[in-house]
Amino acid sequence: MKKILGLLIALFMVSSVYTQTTIPKAQTLFIYNFSRLIEWPANYRTGNFVIGVLGSSEVASELEAYTKGKKVGTQSIEILRYKAPTEIQNCHILFVPFSRTKQVSEVLASMSGKSTLIITEKNGALDEGAAINFIILEDKMRFELKAENANKFGIKFSSKLQEMSLSSM
Repeated sequence: MKKILGLLIALFMVSSVYTQTTIPKAQTLFIYNFSRLIEWPANYRTGNFVIGVLGSSEVASELEAYTKGKKVGTQSIEILRYKAPTEIQNCHILFVPFSRTKQVSEVLASMSGKSTLIITEKNGALDEGAAINFIILEDKMRFELKAENANKFGIKFSSKLQEMSLSSM
């Protein structure tokens, strides 16, 4: 009985670790692909392509590893980590992890006048102003989007991206 209980605990821990490492990897792949399926304003097509992550998130580390040496068009990719919304400079994409979603309104205020795609992972975040929101549906990473929120920042989604989303408002 003790061996079975120990095995069950070990399996639970492995599945938890597997889930924790797979979600950030999946989000990383999505974020990288979003960068290529969005029409950026002309002034955002030069210099480095900046992907920011607010707060501490495994996604930042995954992005650094995955995007090393990759480009968006002709732009080299740079990953920046921000501790607070007030630190955020010009970036193309900003990922706001669940632990920081209470700061979405503050993020939106600091992004005023900038063409930044805001991505979250909290139910209802599209209603708060995020343009893309990650969700888990039937054990798969999916995303929903709200084109209206992206348009406010001068960003246009490709029709392909809208087709792949769960919602294209």
